[in-house]
Amino acid sequence: MSFAENLKDLLDSKDIEIKELAHGTGISKNTIDNYLSGQKSIPNAENAVKIAKYLGTSVEYLITGNVMENNSNLEFSKLVRNLYSLKMTDFESIKHIINSLAEK
Repeated sequence: MSFAENLKDLLDSKDIEIKELAHGTGISKNTIDNYLSGQKSIPNAENAVKIAKYLGTSVEYLITGNVMENNSNLEFSKLVRNLYSLKMTDFESIKHIINSLAEK
């Protein structure tokens, strides 16, 4: 997949609007629109890093669609952040599932 497709997928899956990404990264909305339309195939290194950090992924994933081994740390951090947003009953359910899987 292309940078534009990977970026679109991440924005959709995280329910992030282009203007939110622009504000969070300091990259203009027009520039991000260009990345998404394919007019600019990939961003420069500085912008790629800003976008990856904001979306909680790696630059490699944005460009290639491949997840790096060390990207699992980013995924783990994202999971932990998401746990804090759960209702207590949901948190207890997740905790039970994790403990059950760990006992296998």
